[in-house]
Amino acid sequence: MFEVDRFEWVGERLEVAGRWYGLRGHRFVRPVLILEADDGPRRMLAVLDHKPWAAEDGELWFAAFPWEGEPVESSGAELAVAPSVDVALSPPAVPGRPRRRASRTRKREEAPPADEVAALRAQLASEQRTVRRLAAELDAANDRLAASEAADAQRAELERVRDAALAERDEARASLEDARRAAAAEADDARSRAALDHDSVRDERDAEVRAREAAQHERDEALDQRAVSDWERKAAIAERDAALAERDHAVEVQRTAVAQIEKLERRARSAERAQASAERAQVAAPVVEPPPDVPAPAAAPSRRARRDERRLLQTWVQRLVALALLVVWAVVVYKVLQGVV
Repeated sequence: MFEVDRFEWVGERLEVAGRWYGLRGHRFVRPVLILEADDGPRRMLAVLDHKPWAAEDGELWFAAFPWEGEPVESSGAELAVAPSVDVALSPPAVPGRPRRRASRTRKREEAPPADEVAALRAQLASEQRTVRRLAAELDAANDRLAASEAADAQRAELERVRDAALAERDEARASLEDARRAAAAEADDARSRAALDHDSVRDERDAEVRAREAAQHERDEALDQRAVSDWERKAAIAERDAALAERDHAVEVQRTAVAQIEKLERRARSAERAQASAERAQVAAPVVEPPPDVPAPAAAPSRRARRDERRLLQTWVQRLVALALLVVWAVVVYKVLQGVV
């Protein structure tokens, strides 16, 4: 049962408002409004602004139908909301005109004759058959309409899913673009930091290379100095060995000179002893006077003068030997000191 609250033209639409009662378990489809106009019935589908049209018992229900052209007078209307649910509505009033009653609400005329009643009954049966046929066609049309409604609902759902997918795709693209820009910025920062680190590492490497080269130079200088020191040490050792050899040679020469001096002294002492023996023998021999006509031999040098000459000779020999030894020792000491330094 449908209780109509309002059925009227509003602008370019026909709006129906009311309340449903006792329709639990019925699935409403897109409402259809058939308006009986003077130029014939007009069939209209409800706009989708109020979808879905499910009815709650006793709650306000609303549907709007598009209308093209000016409002017209009608004899009645029929509202179909499900394959087996349709209700008759009083015709809406044309704005600015008084409401015209439907033909079925007209006063009854006087009873027609019997043959007219039979004709009317036959016409009624025919109309009933037509109504049943139209009802069947309407049910089929409602089924098709329900399928179309389901297809529209699916299409709308697909469009909604497509719009959501497009929105997600756009959002994903925006997120990807933001991520790409952020990654590019991070890559630029990383490249900048890498360039700075590279410069720092290169400077540190150059400093280490310079330090290593300086250390190598110092090492080479130290090696050169050590080589020079080794050479000087070896030269000093060689000079020391030569000085020691010269010292040994000088010692040997000294020993030889000392031995010769001792030999000379022994010979001198032997000569002195021989001369003393000769002098003693001469003193002991008789003195022979030479003849007067024979000239006397030259007086022999005195023994004291010869002894003095020998002593002077020995003194100078000793002095020369001591001087030679002193020179040899001075040369040895100089070379040894030079090798140590």
